[in-house]
Amino acid sequence: MSASRRLLSYVALLAAVAGTQLTSARAAEGDISRPSASVRVVDGVYLLDSVARIQLTEPVVTALHSGVALTFAWEVEIGRERAWWWPEAEVAYVTQRYRLEYHALSLQYLVTNLNTGERRSFTRLPTALDFIGQLIGFPIVDRVLLDDPGRYTGYVRLRLEHNTLPLPLRPAALFSAAWYLETDWREWSFE
Repeated sequence: MSASRRLLSYVALLAAVAGTQLTSARAAEGDISRPSASVRVVDGVYLLDSVARIQLTEPVVTALHSGVALTFAWEVEIGRERAWWWPEAEVAYVTQRYRLEYHALSLQYLVTNLNTGERRSFTRLPTALDFIGQLIGFPIVDRVLLDDPGRYTGYVRLRLEHNTLPLPLRPAALFSAAWYLETDWREWSFE
């Protein structure tokens, strides 16, 4: 096969995969709902309470039951609004990661907090996903770091991380809507 024919078939395959992904991105049966967000101050530290509902697609559940560990990441950004057209100044960026594994021998779902190393086990997958989908009392920024008066904006989202998947699964995760589990950013403001 000539180089130009190989290139054409590669482009056609890529276009077909991309088209399938775009048309079925929201048609996949799994999803992560847009998280809620509320902030409170306790002892000079801003704490975030955020909840999102996680529903996995069938290919992701099959991979989990086949021994693939899944990593979910809560990402939180805090920015200070500036005057006019200047972009926000980033004040803080924190991430909370959870690893979800299935142990076939014990029929348990193991959730590991990758920030603290704490582990919890669950007998049902929906219960483990509910645990991962709740970020309660998460410290995001110390009040001392917000010494400049003004308005601040916070952003939070939850997503399935593809870069922690086994290498053979990463291309499938990149080109399949079934593996695209990510929320939009939830935004809130405070002074």
